[in-house]
Amino acid sequence: MLPRAPGPIDGWRILVTDDNPNKLYALTEILRNAGHCVFAAYDGESALELVRLLPDLHLLIANTRLGAVDGAELMSRTRALKPTLPMLHVSHARESDAGLPAGVPTLHEPFTANDLLVAIGSLIR
Repeated sequence: MLPRAPGPIDGWRILVTDDNPNKLYALTEILRNAGHCVFAAYDGESALELVRLLPDLHLLIANTRLGAVDGAELMSRTRALKPTLPMLHVSHARESDAGLPAGVPTLHEPFTANDLLVAIGSLIR
């Protein structure tokens, strides 16, 4: 069993998007096993639609490569729609963080479940 996130962030509504189905599944499972309500999107366009539709979203986690709407564009457009929504960028160390909105941290792969939970905990607090 994966570690649970500490108290105050249990049950947050998190949108996760990644173009790799295996990584998307892994991220989703880590977060669900930690007690969060997770919405998954396979591309930036779908994620942006969910950002628009989910009124009580607490966090967006996005990869760099997402198709027509990449991670940087998704986060920029999300910032315009929901300026206070915390966001986390996940990517390989070799991928650029260029174009991300100011203040969006990056968690570089490979990372552990605990690394992810600590990263989101620092964003949500």
